[in-house]
Amino acid sequence: MENSFAALIENSKQAVKYWWLLLLTGIALLVIGIVVFAFPAQSYIGMSLMFGWLILLSGIFQVILSTANKHYITGRGWMLAGGIIEIVLGAILVWNVALSAATLPIFLGFWLMFRGFSAIGLGGDMSSMNVPGSAWTIISGILLLLCSLWVLIQPLVFGTTMVVVWVGISLLFAGIAAISLAMQLKSAHKHLQKLA
Repeated sequence: MENSFAALIENSKQAVKYWWLLLLTGIALLVIGIVVFAFPAQSYIGMSLMFGWLILLSGIFQVILSTANKHYITGRGWMLAGGIIEIVLGAILVWNVALSAATLPIFLGFWLMFRGFSAIGLGGDMSSMNVPGSAWTIISGILLLLCSLWVLIQPLVFGTTMVVVWVGISLLFAGIAAISLAMQLKSAHKHLQKLA
């Protein structure tokens, strides 16, 4: 029994040791969200390239985080699937500028929607394991879903200016959610270090 508990502690330590990748993703999302508000007059094509790179890097970080350890982590499947989808979307936005400029609100809306569903799923997994703060992860997922719907509707109603505003707000929410989750993983990592 003692050996299985020690193995569980060691597996859990491995699962949360890359919390800082999620922190970097959250900081990048926050910075890009602030840049969107600071320079709203940027060209639409430049914005699509910027978001393409952001989504691509975010996907790479998520895939690394979910595959870097061989042990089970809560929400690993959500994180891996989200990372792969983000890599594909980011690559499309970066390498097909004409298409990305025309479809930017759609890509961003669906990207934010998937991040929202991923956060809700991850929060549900965390809640079932009684992880503190899981409600905040679920709430951030719901906020991202609402923002994604707003971004998808905006071009039809108000045009690209409002898309820029709502994308900025959505990126701020996504950044805060990623940083919050990273801090939860960091706290779990410290707690597990004490148990070992």
